[in-house]
Amino acid sequence: MSNAAHIIVRQNEIMRKFRHAGATDPAKARPLSELTVKPDRVFRKMQDQGIVRPGRSPEAFYIDLNAAEEFVAARRRRAYYMMLLILLVAALVFFLGRR
Repeated sequence: MSNAAHIIVRQNEIMRKFRHAGATDPAKARPLSELTVKPDRVFRKMQDQGIVRPGRSPEAFYIDLNAAEEFVAARRRRAYYMMLLILLVAALVFFLGRR
């Protein structure tokens, strides 16, 4: 599995764990040990982007559902535009190759 695919899988796993635990607002924040989430590079990046936020108690976190939905939507948009670019380049190569 490529590094980018591994990161996407890890991001999805983190978001799923928070949702399943119900840690979706500051009052319901949970410690990472309870969620079995490691504070690795992927987690810290999600925290920097505002997807995972600190809760009211120390070491407790929750997921901002609006930020998570926007994050996933942006990821889908990037994939869509990348596929569109690939199709345009393939069409260009095809038509130029016919000369």
